[in-house]
Amino acid sequence: MSIKPSRILLINILMTAAFYVAGFVALGSSYPTIDSSGEQIVHWFSINELSARFYAWTAAFFSLGLAIFGGQISTLLPKPSRYIFLAGVLGFAITAQVQAWLWAGLALHPEGLEPAVARTIFGISSYWGPLVNGSTTAMAVAFLAIGPGTSVEVPRWLKSLSVIFFLEQAIETITVFGYSGFITPGGTMNVYLGGLIGFIWVAGVVRWAIPRIDLPA
Repeated sequence: MSIKPSRILLINILMTAAFYVAGFVALGSSYPTIDSSGEQIVHWFSINELSARFYAWTAAFFSLGLAIFGGQISTLLPKPSRYIFLAGVLGFAITAQVQAWLWAGLALHPEGLEPAVARTIFGISSYWGPLVNGSTTAMAVAFLAIGPGTSVEVPRWLKSLSVIFFLEQAIETITVFGYSGFITPGGTMNVYLGGLIGFIWVAGVVRWAIPRIDLPA
């Protein structure tokens, strides 16, 4: 017996969210930030090697979930929105993978790391935050670009939610200029504020897609 696409969509997005949350829970609250010194970064990776690798492991399955999500939702969108959305999801997944493999690399032989080198590599990985916003804004634009004359109807509530998501993610790009505090790259604004609004938007997209994805093409 085949599984309905709507059920696959729901199970997949819940599992994807679970892997995302599990990765950050594994890191705990003491993980280094862009404010940390090279010595602090080396020390953290030395005593949290397994946590950093577990985080990278969850990123692999998070990326898989994003790919499935992107493939399913894109089939419901008209051209060119389906391609814009899929490109945004793919960019998001690739950024997550690159950031995670840098963390895993730092955790491989932390005892031999020079503090200056560790801080440079960690700084590179931190810029996933402002740069992934290019992908997430594309995902929102894919829904905003659907006009009233197309065969796909996007309700006003989802359009409004997409506007909020787009604006918040676009504003988040200012973290590329941050050095400390709320707007540090890969910091509170990117992870917590952007993450919360992103979760709400994805939930809205899934809610919109579920009654449509089982319909005949």
